[in-house]
Amino acid sequence: MTVLLQGFAGGRRVTADVVKLSDLGRGEIPVLRAAWPALPLDARRYLVHQMVDLAESNLALHFGRVFHVALTDADPEVRALAISGLWEDESADFLAQLLRMAGTEREPVVREGIAVALGRFAYLAVTGVLDEETGRRIRQALLAYLRPGEPVAVRRRALESLAYFPNDARVDQLIAESYASPIHDLRVSSVFAMGRNLNRRWLPGVLAELESDDPEFRYEAARACGEFGDSSAVDPLLTLIDDEDREVQTAAIGALGQIGGQRCVNVLRRLAESDDIVVREAADEALAQALDEPDPMDLLGL
Repeated sequence: MTVLLQGFAGGRRVTADVVKLSDLGRGEIPVLRAAWPALPLDARRYLVHQMVDLAESNLALHFGRVFHVALTDADPEVRALAISGLWEDESADFLAQLLRMAGTEREPVVREGIAVALGRFAYLAVTGVLDEETGRRIRQALLAYLRPGEPVAVRRRALESLAYFPNDARVDQLIAESYASPIHDLRVSSVFAMGRNLNRRWLPGVLAELESDDPEFRYEAARACGEFGDSSAVDPLLTLIDDEDREVQTAAIGALGQIGGQRCVNVLRRLAESDDIVVREAADEALAQALDEPDPMDLLGL
């Protein structure tokens, strides 16, 4: 470990060396923790960037113990990357660290990462994996990030994470206020939040945004329609299959797969024969999901 870290400190930049930091033993962590602050900033940034990229492309690599060390780095970019690198970590230790950081962290880029990461734990709270008191602490931390003085990037991610909390009057109010906001990015995130929150009061607004002139709104609305799984969205989604924006197009196809039913299956089968490889691949994936879901008419015995 010492020789490996000395190489990074001396400017060595070899991917195979970074891979050696995967699955570190517990006994190696004290050595890493002691040496990490002394590594040059460019080396620390290089390492966390590489580890994030490698872990995304190869699920057999696990850099979690290094990321946990990097959470306390002096550099905000390194801290933010460490949080994103721990996207699979659902441990109590990581949650405790996030909640501590939520109260002390001052850098917006890190606060944004904390807001995103807390969303994963918010989901665990509302699904009963975490206890009510832990869920309350997560909710309070996210609410604090929605104060007007917070940067928009932080506020929007906090809103998206808070949206997991259902039947919550304060959350509903914040989604509605954000949807009415003059700030574009907050409005976009409010549509995302509607699809995550799944309160049916949001469905008319989501359907309306399918016709927005702004592709970001059409995209988020299409995704939200998929989350709602409501058949009333099928007709407007069909109009987006030929959308000029690729992301909107594939989001609409994906939503049809989530909604399911024979009509959507028929459309997706046709799209799966498309000469357009992007459409074909999106349709194949959506069709697999649609066929995995029971048809609502079958459930009703019709």
